Order: sequence, then structure tokens, then C-alpha cells
Amino acid sequence: MTARRRVAPKLPRKGPGPCIRTVGNGDMFAMHVISLCIPTYNRASLLSELLDSILEQDCVDAVEIVISDDASTDATALTAEAYRPRFRHFKFISQPANIGIDGNFLAVVAAATSPYIWLMGDDDRLEPGGLRRLLEAIERWPQAVGFTLGVLDYDVTMSRPVGVRATPPTQVMTGATAVFSSMPELLGFMSALVVKRDHWNSAIADPTIGAVRNYYVQVVILGRILGESGQWGVIQTPCVGFRTGNDQLQARHGWLDRLKIDAQAYGEIADLLFPHAPETRAVIRRRIFNAHIMARITNAKTMPAPTEGVASAIVFLAKTYGTLPAFWTRALPMLLAPKWSIRSARGFYKKYIRSSGARRASLGRSASGH
Repeated sequence: MTARRRVAPKLPRKGPGPCIRTVGNGDMFAMHVISLCIPTYNRASLLSELLDSILEQDCVDAVEIVISDDASTDATALTAEAYRPRFRHFKFISQPANIGIDGNFLAVVAAATSPYIWLMGDDDRLEPGGLRRLLEAIERWPQAVGFTLGVLDYDVTMSRPVGVRATPPTQVMTGATAVFSSMPELLGFMSALVVKRDHWNSAIADPTIGAVRNYYVQVVILGRILGESGQWGVIQTPCVGFRTGNDQLQARHGWLDRLKIDAQAYGEIADLLFPHAPETRAVIRRRIFNAHIMARITNAKTMPAPTEGVASAIVFLAKTYGTLPAFWTRALPMLLAPKWSIRSARGFYKKYIRSSGARRASLGRSASGH
């Protein structure tokens, strides 16, 4: 099926700014429309950056903030509570014991009460105007069960753009096959996902959802929501800023196990959602390899520290992706090449090739006058 186009300082609360658009006889944003759902763990300082970026949006009163703290041992609770008076709609949940990434993910969404839920990483941020772009898309396409949002990648300090995620043009797609064939690599990034809450709640009633423990439970839920005829909106303009170099799973497991998590999780998801569609599974497999797997390899080969586990990575990838020509022409040569050569080639590509994400981010920033 083809896509069919159609502890933070207690500062005074900032006003919401003008909310111009109305629906029917009243203000569209008189009540909160979107629950910004933030699962968090031990990231107090980064959480405050995210909340500040939300406060900078106009129409902030259209948002309900829902934070679920997964038994953090830092100042997360104090940081979050300092923001309570600055938001009109605010919930903070403190889990008595750590329930894991997938469990905390489901818990924060379960506490939301808005018609739409926006899943948000605790170390990311909203781009200027991102909230309004989403609200306008919701008004334009009320039939859409959810949205994928454009993403601008930053360095670890969030001070310098380093890339723009390749996102399809702004449009509406129909059905899980069209969405997963066009952008499966974008569906795992939760900060770029918005879903109708009632559809989410219906989907998680499926008992197979509770058995998913691969760190990407949201992707399975989206597939269930879409089915054959669900409509999915795409907003290409960046609405979210992503902090690179801050992956908790990689810090915990190392680059090779992090790579395996992506490969195995998306393989499981493809089998679960498309058991009778080998063509769709093949497309997902190829796109995940080209996006996630190659990114993991590139990061491992350009980081300053020695890249451990190259031989194990070659064996694993040969078994998992050996039938893909790109494994032999791209992944294997990169894994075997000296690190200095990969760093040099990567630097040249990012600086001079206009199609690179870094170059597009630089050109976009220059065009906007930043």
C-alpha cells in the first residue's frame, strides 16, 4: 500500500502566549489537548532543560505535563516539583521501585488525560514553534490517529545542531504497511511520536503488548493502532530537538549490545506485526539496517575510545544481515577499516556533502539567520 497524501529555579510562570486558532464556537485550547508524557530516571538537570523548552512555547496551556520518575536516586523529584506552579496542568508520579524502561513508559501514558499523548524523552526538548505546528496539524487532520514529527539532532550539550532526521514530506499516510514501509526507523524515537489516547488504550488491551520487553513497546502499539486503515500524519519541519551522545542503553550495555538490541527488537516487531507479509518485513529489516545499525557502527568507529568487540559484531551482523548487500559493501568495510580513516571520511561527508544531515542542519540554520 502506498502512502496517501492528504533543581530548577522557581521562576514566575510564563504566560501561554496567543492561541489564535479556534474550533467551532470556542477556543480550541481552552482545555489541554496534548499530554506530554515524560518517563524519566536520574536525569534531573536534563529534565529541567526539557521543561524550560516547553514553557517557551506559545499555547503552553494546551499541554498537560505528565512525568513518571522510575525511582530515581538523584534530585529528579525536587526538580519536577519546582515546575509544578509554572504549568496549569501538571502531574508527577514517583514510582516506589524501578519498573524498567517499558514499564515506566506504559505507566506515564496511563496517567495521561488529554485526547492526545506526546511521548517525550527526558533529555530532549521542543523546538521553537513545535507545539503550535502539532496543534495546527491536529486541527487540519483530526482523523489521524497519530503523528510523526520532524527532528533536529544536536550535540550532547544541545548547543550545536549536528543533523536533520530524514523525514517524509508533510502528509497523511494510511495503514501500518504504508507507515512501516516508509519510516520504521523513525517510529522508535518516542519524542517524535504523538498518538490519540483512546486508540492507545484500546491497543494496549492486547495481551501480546504486555509480553513485549525489548525497549520498543511503543512501536508495537503504533502498529496495532494503525492496522490496515488507520491514518498517520507526518510533520516534516522539526518539532523536537534530540540530544545525541546520551544513550542510557549504550552507556549501560556498550555499543555492541546496543546494536543487538535494535536488530533483535525490530526483527521481533516485524514478525509480530506483519507475520504474513514477508515483503514488508524485508523492507523494515533493510531500513533498520541502513539507519540504526549503520549509525551504531559509525558511532563506534568514530568515538575516541578503542572500539571493542569488532569481531563479535561481524559474526552477529553476518548471521542477521548477511543476505543484505549493504552488509558486505558498507558495514563490513567500515568495521575493518582503521578508525582514523572512518573519522576523516565522516568529517568530510558532514562538512561538504549537502545531502548529509549535518550539512542540511547547517544550511537550515544559516537560512533562518541563527
